[in-house]
Amino acid sequence: MIRVIIYQPIFGGHFVLNDTLTDQHMLSVLAMNDPKGRILDSVEGNVAVAFCIFLGERLYECKQLVKVKQQVSFTTLFTRLYSNVAKICIDDTKPWDFELEEFAVFPNHQVSQVERAA
Repeated sequence: MIRVIIYQPIFGGHFVLNDTLTDQHMLSVLAMNDPKGRILDSVEGNVAVAFCIFLGERLYECKQLVKVKQQVSFTTLFTRLYSNVAKICIDDTKPWDFELEEFAVFPNHQVSQVERAA
C-alpha cells in the first residue's frame, strides 16, 4: 500500500492505495476520463498521484452535490457514481481500492477557543 497526500487549489486529501489497484487500471481510468493527459502531465507522469488527483476531483464533485441534496454522505454518493473506477474503503470486510484518511474542500475555515494558562 502507498499513501498519497494531495493539496490542490479546491481540495486536499490523504489517500491510501491498496496493492490490488494496478498501474494498468489507473492508467486506463485516466485515459478514459482525461484523454489529453492533463492530470498525468501535471505530476510528471506519476500514475498514483495522477489517479489520486482524479479521485479527489470526483470526491469534490460529490461533496458539492451533497451540499445541494443533503440526503447521503459524499462517500456514499462516490460509491454509487464511481464504484467502477475505484472502491472506497468503508470497512475492511469488503474489497477496496483506496482508503480516504482525510479530505477537505478549500477554502476551509476552522475556529476554536484558545485557553490561556493562568
